[in-house]
Amino acid sequence: MTYDTNSPFFEQFLADNRARAEGGELLNVNGKSMGLAIWNLIITKRDLTLWCKAGIKPTRMWKVTPVKKYFGIKGTGENLLKNFMKLHDDIFLLVNGEHIGE
Repeated sequence: MTYDTNSPFFEQFLADNRARAEGGELLNVNGKSMGLAIWNLIITKRDLTLWCKAGIKPTRMWKVTPVKKYFGIKGTGENLLKNFMKLHDDIFLLVNGEHIGE
C-alpha cells in the first residue's frame, strides 16, 4: 500500500520528529515524550475500531471523513479499517522497531 505523504498526518509526523531532534516540546504522556501525530494515530485506532466493528460513534459530532483526510486513507467499512491498521502498524514499526499485530 502506498501512503499519501502529503497528508496532514505525515506533515505533523515530520514536524514532531524535527521538534524532537531540536529538543522542542512534545506531548507528555505518562512521563514519556510523544508527538501529536502518534497520539492522533493511537486515539484514531480506538475511534475507528469502535465505528467500523461496533457501529458506535466515539462522540456525537465524530465523522469518518476528517479521519480519511487527515491520514490520507481511502475505503469504507472493513476496508477502511484494514488500510488504517496497515498505516498504524507500519508507523509503529518505523518508530519502535517492533511489529504490532491485531
